[in-house]
Amino acid sequence: MADNILSEYTKKNAKKQIKSGLLSLILFACLTIANAQIQSDTAIPYPQELENMDEILVSAQRFGSSRANSTRQIEVISSKQMQLAQQGTMADVLSQTGQVFVQKSQLGGGSPVLRGFESSRVLLVVDGVRMNNAVYRSGHLQDIITVDQFMLDRTEVFFGSGSTQFGSDALGGVVYMKTRDPKFRNTRFSFAGANANFRYLSAANAVISNVNIEMSGKKLAWVFSSTSSDFSDLRMGQQRHFSQWDTFGLRKYYAGKINGRDTMLRNDNPYIQLGSAYTQNDVFTKLSLKTGNLVHTFAAQLSRTASVPRYDRLSDMSNGKLRFATWEYAPQNRDFWAYTLTIPNQGKWSHRFIASHQNCRVGRVTRRFGNTSELTQQDKVGMSAANYDFLLNLKSNFQIQGGAEWVLNVVEAKASQRNVITGEITDSKNTRYADDGATTQSLAVFANAIFVVKPNDFILEGGFRLTHYQLKAAFSPENFLKLPYSNAQLNSIAPVYNLGISKKMDWDGLFFKASLAAGFRNPNVDDMTKLFESMPGNKLVIPNNNLKPERTRTLDLGFRLDRKKIHLEIGGYYTRISRLLIDRPGVYNGDDSFDYEGQRTPVFQMENSAGGYVTGGYLAVKIQLISGLFADANYNSTFGRYQSDPNAFWTPLDHIAPDHGRLGLRWSSQEWQWEAFMLFNGRKIRGEYSASGEDNAQYAPGGETPSWQTYHVRANWQVNKNLLASFAVENILDLNYRVFASGISAPGRNLVASIKVSF
Repeated sequence: MADNILSEYTKKNAKKQIKSGLLSLILFACLTIANAQIQSDTAIPYPQELENMDEILVSAQRFGSSRANSTRQIEVISSKQMQLAQQGTMADVLSQTGQVFVQKSQLGGGSPVLRGFESSRVLLVVDGVRMNNAVYRSGHLQDIITVDQFMLDRTEVFFGSGSTQFGSDALGGVVYMKTRDPKFRNTRFSFAGANANFRYLSAANAVISNVNIEMSGKKLAWVFSSTSSDFSDLRMGQQRHFSQWDTFGLRKYYAGKINGRDTMLRNDNPYIQLGSAYTQNDVFTKLSLKTGNLVHTFAAQLSRTASVPRYDRLSDMSNGKLRFATWEYAPQNRDFWAYTLTIPNQGKWSHRFIASHQNCRVGRVTRRFGNTSELTQQDKVGMSAANYDFLLNLKSNFQIQGGAEWVLNVVEAKASQRNVITGEITDSKNTRYADDGATTQSLAVFANAIFVVKPNDFILEGGFRLTHYQLKAAFSPENFLKLPYSNAQLNSIAPVYNLGISKKMDWDGLFFKASLAAGFRNPNVDDMTKLFESMPGNKLVIPNNNLKPERTRTLDLGFRLDRKKIHLEIGGYYTRISRLLIDRPGVYNGDDSFDYEGQRTPVFQMENSAGGYVTGGYLAVKIQLISGLFADANYNSTFGRYQSDPNAFWTPLDHIAPDHGRLGLRWSSQEWQWEAFMLFNGRKIRGEYSASGEDNAQYAPGGETPSWQTYHVRANWQVNKNLLASFAVENILDLNYRVFASGISAPGRNLVASIKVSF
């Protein structure tokens, strides 16, 4: 066995070296061509294609700061790039970058992975307000699809610990989504413009429509957007890629009813993944009002999804039969309300206050195949927050950004049983979380200083954050597990810091960057009170009221080259994790198993393990080859290990994606923008899968992920000032493959057509 694993490693490393060598040759050729063009004054005909040091980033510093002041790796996705990408959801937009790995358990899903961290260890932020709430799980999430891409001005992906700026959960990084701001005009309040967007994606027979309108004047500005998305069952690729597993992923049977009884029905087209269709509706509005020097902004976001089928569970088989007749998130809704007061340019000071409230409601409806009892678990989270940010310019070369944050989460968990024959509904204590309610509350103060020792040459950065966190959860005496305790509590104080340096090197435009950052993640209601069948029949996770915060320390080293026609970043990182939360075999009332839904299942609990580490590297380059022609490439590699106690063997961490990246060419003119690119993933062998089950080896061919490459072309045509037509062909070779840890096969050949009409 060891020899086989070693052989697999040898093959993997050989392939990796070949790919790295080819990538290096391509990059060297691109750099050579670009360097030959470096003296040319030819202007870029299309809006800016390459990042520059003067670009303002909002994720690096909460109040916004020049890219030149950033000592970290950051990827920016503009609204124009989102338009060209022509994707169905924000999760798909991120995956197209090649730098963000995205897992999917169902079509209505998408869980971003940053540097080996996922879900509750990656922080989602909208307009300076955290989306992560008290029930964000450590497994795989789909909450990012509730953010409508049509309402966004830009998205910034901040890689590495962002705890100093944004607090708990930002271990792997931050996905900062900035919504559109209505623009004031020097005129009376009147119509300022409108757009209608229509998009069709053939692989899911999906239709997406969006309308948005803007009105503005000197003192008042308003924007409104509404999007409707209708996805049918997804078609996978038909060109086999799994060699000896040629039938892997085919949807041969699905659950139906004959004479009122659950029956396995044969799928006429096994390449259609029946049970993946869903619909979603999103509304966004923002109103800005000027009163003197003050700017008041009122914003609302509403996302509504009636039902999202959990495709991986619906395709599960046991003893030759489907395990579930029903498994869906119903509903999956999110509301966001915010008021922002901006006080700019008060001498050396600028201030911003944000008061916000979010409501999240998620239902899980499950029924075993052949069972007449359907379980509905309803979880509601109300999250209120108050944020204060300030910017203090002490001198032209010294500024301090800081503030305070208060966040309150109130969690309500309920459950009911329905007899599908009689329709009778009864209350149930089989709730997912503490059945008598739970709350979390945090209060934090933070500051970050930037000292420009020499403009465009030498920059120092340092920050500090102090957070107090409290969790309280209550279990009734009738709780499903009859736990021996009635309360779970946690109080913690977490100090974190970051230090960074950016120094210009001898070669023009080349900077050396280094940073050291401490991060933390507080255990939430999901960690401490969850009851969840993680691996059906093999793992039942039960509550644990004795947890502590996870902590990390991350060292980043890298180089950044920023010239007129070349933008390049290369670097490496090492993250040390202590008090790592993992699920381990546990005991319930003196027994290591529990009878759950008629099946004897081993019991597990979340525990703080001894620790682990994640290390890796990245390379990203964008080049203008000649006038109008651009090349881009990126390559990302991650490796992670943990040990359950100081004397245990180091074993693979979960959520560690295979090597992945992208190669692309783009041509732009005043009317056209064409792009051809390849997305690629390396192989992940069985020995590199985590034993926790979060890597979903049961949904992979032969228990491992084969390497794959997919090819795509797409284009935008600006027909006139009022009409933009776009089209794309994705997965041109119609490859059948699955992204690592995913429970649904990726789309097959996908024809995309989009039209944007402006008024």
